[in-house]
Amino acid sequence: MSSLKESRSGRVAAKYPVKSLAKALRILDSVGRYQHGTSIAALSKELKMGKSTVHRLLATLREFDLIWFDAATSNYALGSRILRWSDLLVQQNLLLRHGLPVLRDLVHAGRETANLAVLEGVEVLYVAQFESMERLRLSEAVGTRQPAHSTALGKALLATMSEEEVDQLYSKAGELKALTANTITDKKRLREILRKVKSERVAYDFEENVAGVVCLGAVVRNFTGKPIAAMSVSLPIQRLRGDNLITLKEHLVAAVDRLSPAICRRRWRFRRVHAPNWRGKRGGL
Repeated sequence: MSSLKESRSGRVAAKYPVKSLAKALRILDSVGRYQHGTSIAALSKELKMGKSTVHRLLATLREFDLIWFDAATSNYALGSRILRWSDLLVQQNLLLRHGLPVLRDLVHAGRETANLAVLEGVEVLYVAQFESMERLRLSEAVGTRQPAHSTALGKALLATMSEEEVDQLYSKAGELKALTANTITDKKRLREILRKVKSERVAYDFEENVAGVVCLGAVVRNFTGKPIAAMSVSLPIQRLRGDNLITLKEHLVAAVDRLSPAICRRRWRFRRVHAPNWRGKRGGL
């Protein structure tokens, strides 16, 4: 049987990994982190691969339109096939297919940034986002991860687990990392917070992950009631008021209640092929 960590993270180590394929995938992942692309020399240094190896792998990836070469700068960037895969993944994945319209409507209702994430071990992986309609807005790059214990998204998902499952999940994690002065670093205190989240349905992050940022998070479940993801609303602390916090909570709960019944495939699972940038600008795709 799979371990708890495997079942929660979605990662399974390959029994017989193909080294050349693994190197090519590492190159794609690295190239995707550079806004304007990167060079063979930079990739060689970062990935500790020979320049000739990097060059051969890039040439192969270019042949399949997975890498694009900019002759003006001699930099390499992600190719057009990644965009086609992004569209296919939205079509194939129920969470994204149904979640993106709900996120968009949540931003229109509350005017603040809305996020969708899944739990991977002791971290949350951001899989979709629509940015706030306000001039001062917050964003978290799709495909990035943050500690579960410091985010509203993570706490909402952790609260669906038993205390024994949470203890097992964090048994090898050591001390909880402090990202700000407000981050919960005591596991006993975290358990108390998670019990509160269970009863209230909504988790909060008051400058625990990023200074100056407040978040509300709630769980998305499938038709059997199994937790599969979490949705959140993020806003700068300057816009936090008692009345709009209550309103945003109502909008968030309504959004997850709308999305959950749509996730009805029996063996649903978020499959992370590549983390494309499904980020809506000012409430639009």
